[in-house]
Amino acid sequence: MGFLGRFFKRSSSTPALVGCWQLVLPADKPGEPAEAEFRADGQLVYSVLSGDRWQIMKLLYKVDGDTILTDQPSSPHEERTRFAFESDGTLMLELGGQRSLYKRGPKVAPSA
Repeated sequence: MGFLGRFFKRSSSTPALVGCWQLVLPADKPGEPAEAEFRADGQLVYSVLSGDRWQIMKLLYKVDGDTILTDQPSSPHEERTRFAFESDGTLMLELGGQRSLYKRGPKVAPSA
């Protein structure tokens, strides 16, 4: 069994993480809309609206404590992202010292 097979087979999710999350764009730092769809089976679909087109990345993920481990099957490389839930239910993701906030919401990007 290859690395990705082992990674996917051992995937575990945190029930509170499962669902669709919309990036909260600060008024003083406009950017591209994005959403993260965490699925209970260990799949993560991360979508960014660039201009008038959605760019969709299909990833595998698992949770280890307060860290989300992701890997992209088309270009294997594990990334580690710290996460926490704020008191208002907002999801905070921290990667490379940069924090992003997400609010749970309906799926907007095309299904993948």
